[in-house]
Amino acid sequence: MRSRELLLNVQKSIDASTDLDSIASAIGYAFLSTNNSKIVPLIQTPRDSLQLRPENLDAFEAASLDPSFLLTSSDIPPAPAPQPSRFVLVDHNRLLSSFTGEVVGIIDHHEDENLYTTAKPRAIEPVGSCASLVTLQFRSAVESGSAEQFQDVAVLLLSAILIDTGALKPKGKAIEEDYQAAQLLTPLTGLETDAESIAGDGSHIPAPLQERFEALSLAKGRIGHLSTRDLLRRDYKEYNYSTGTRCGLATVPIKLEPWHERDTDEFWGGLDACMEERKLHVLGILTTYRSAKKGKGRRQSVWMVRGDGEEFDVLADSLFKGIERSELQVEDIGKLKGQKKRRVRVYQHKNTHTTRKVVAPLVQKIIEGSKEE
Repeated sequence: MRSRELLLNVQKSIDASTDLDSIASAIGYAFLSTNNSKIVPLIQTPRDSLQLRPENLDAFEAASLDPSFLLTSSDIPPAPAPQPSRFVLVDHNRLLSSFTGEVVGIIDHHEDENLYTTAKPRAIEPVGSCASLVTLQFRSAVESGSAEQFQDVAVLLLSAILIDTGALKPKGKAIEEDYQAAQLLTPLTGLETDAESIAGDGSHIPAPLQERFEALSLAKGRIGHLSTRDLLRRDYKEYNYSTGTRCGLATVPIKLEPWHERDTDEFWGGLDACMEERKLHVLGILTTYRSAKKGKGRRQSVWMVRGDGEEFDVLADSLFKGIERSELQVEDIGKLKGQKKRRVRVYQHKNTHTTRKVVAPLVQKIIEGSKEE
């Protein structure tokens, strides 16, 4: 893929290891913006964190993308050095506090925060994958393009759509726009399949797309070697609430029990270090895994409140009660070995559809609401 002169940065919202949808959307937007050759995708991830997501590396290889050519947050010098000043936001719709400048475009599939209302384009829709919105934003270019022009970027965008929608699984995250985007991209990828064979309801997905998804899924599961610190930062977002509370939410694709039991001291030490390093008052860990017998998706969560004084006892009590009364439909698992006097709750989720997109605004309402009472 071509490198481009830096004028406008396509940015995402995670300050740890960026997910494939964010990276593919940024690169796809820059590559397909042929009317402006000075757009460069900025991956808001330290370069040494790119390896925390093996599925990203798999997708890079499939798309013939050398990650050493990516512009990462490690490559942007701190002020007073010249900083980027114009931004297109992809896979989020609020400019990070570490940047100041004009937001001239947004493509996102998260909850609309109603900012930057004059941005063009401004496409914020609840689709399965942001990469689908990027593809449809440039529909005419994709439809008129050839595999020779777009094969690499098509593979990257399609990989993101597949992994974000579970291979366009019926009754899953995918909606009509995701199927449309997959139909547009598939003929450009070099995969031996007919895009028309992608059913609009996900009832039939060609075997080559299933195989691409399975390869990504296998790569995503290769995380047994990662430390607790790395597991927490591979998929992490941070929130600063109006109450002054600083909250971090990490998603970890592994069942809690084997992770915790492999080294109890290292587990708790990693959580403590994460909260200390990032000056967090609240740390939430959302674990995802599949059941051993039927392979069904399961979710758990760990919540930890840190701070000296009665106000943090009150915060913990409000947070735990709010979660237990919420649509998350949680069941208290009980104390974990080594927990000691930490303010911690561990839950099994009966509602298995509660992703971070659901949990983050819920936690914000609980914390900010408790302060008003």
